[in-house]
Amino acid sequence: MWLFVICGSTLAARAQTNHLITSPAFAYSVDGSPATNPSFPLFAGTTNTLTINTTPGAFGHPVVITTNNLSVGARFTNAAPQNISSGTITLKVPANFVGPLYYMCTVHGFWGQIDIVAPQGPIPPPNQIVSIKVTANVVITSTGTNTTWTLVPEYSSNLVSGLWAPVPNFSNTFANGTNTTTFDRLDPICGPNVFLRLNQQKN
Repeated sequence: MWLFVICGSTLAARAQTNHLITSPAFAYSVDGSPATNPSFPLFAGTTNTLTINTTPGAFGHPVVITTNNLSVGARFTNAAPQNISSGTITLKVPANFVGPLYYMCTVHGFWGQIDIVAPQGPIPPPNQIVSIKVTANVVITSTGTNTTWTLVPEYSSNLVSGLWAPVPNFSNTFANGTNTTTFDRLDPICGPNVFLRLNQQKN
């Protein structure tokens, strides 16, 4: 089983902190949405991952995060790297930030809005996957969480669809600042290719 791992957390309202931006046409799509340059929310006080996979080259659609939808030069300082067609943009939204932000094409200027909203409920601690082992089962080791939050592994076999489902029959063990999440291989459910992420839910 090939494993592609995305690490992230959710708030009490299950806000998504990982998003995929593609350019299937002369516009952007977010998480496989059929809408053109759709708006999507991010919570203040969170660190977010934007996975960029857009058209490359001189006439491509590289992405920048800006504070003004009229200027690709008004780049948001808490997003890096900027102006990329492939890779990951880490976007940190300060707890006191009042949005919106925009994701823009530096070549053609089309854009979509990122709505910044106040957290709904407590913010989980940052969580980072440090290892993953695949044998008869799957074992994900992560750090940064605590016993007041439960890590829920989720999977998708197709990021274009934007659909994620909880992994069935998983367990978590927390000791000395490290969480171990264990579950059965997912080959019978979604075949040989699977994307994984960890979401935190308040106990």
